[in-house]
Amino acid sequence: MQIAGSRVHLRDWTEEDLAAYETWIMPPEGGGEHEWQRTDGPFYPNFTAEGAQRWLTTLRAHVTAQDWPDPRETMVIADAATGRFIGQVSWYWSEKPTEDPGTGTHLLPLRSLGITVYSPQHWSGGYGTEAMRLWIDHLFARSDSHRLDLETWSGNVGMCRVAVKLGFTEEARLRRARRVGGEYYDRMIYGLLREEWQG
Repeated sequence: MQIAGSRVHLRDWTEEDLAAYETWIMPPEGGGEHEWQRTDGPFYPNFTAEGAQRWLTTLRAHVTAQDWPDPRETMVIADAATGRFIGQVSWYWSEKPTEDPGTGTHLLPLRSLGITVYSPQHWSGGYGTEAMRLWIDHLFARSDSHRLDLETWSGNVGMCRVAVKLGFTEEARLRRARRVGGEYYDRMIYGLLREEWQG
């Protein structure tokens, strides 16, 4: 599957993408971190070499089998001009649906959006915003989700800006809930309803 935009295309993973992705998630030689890791959840542990290889093996099995779910849970962000891998989008469970048959109450499914543009050359050029717009279109068109969630932190100014630009509402701000580089930042939770996107 491919979803075409003017700056980026979203598409299913290929072996070539996995090779490029590996260079971005493997720990850098000599230690340290990649530049993208300073804003993309820096409070979570980075991949170890072993963890990165396990995840690549999982993705490679899907590439071989071509058994991607519909709607997709992850897709490659490719530069529309060159076709090269620059990042990925994802959709993951933050709360799985449950039902209490005794009372008829439901815990509705909540899934959060993720996006990472690994290549610094593609930061601040509208690539991430367009990728997220295409991703939201796909998820609302191919799923019955009534809302999409996006979580980030106040230190990731670019992601907060993209959320607002695309019409997300700031629904929660957990103050001083993230600590990065010895400083405290807010945990930011945004939400977008289906009718707000279609309206």
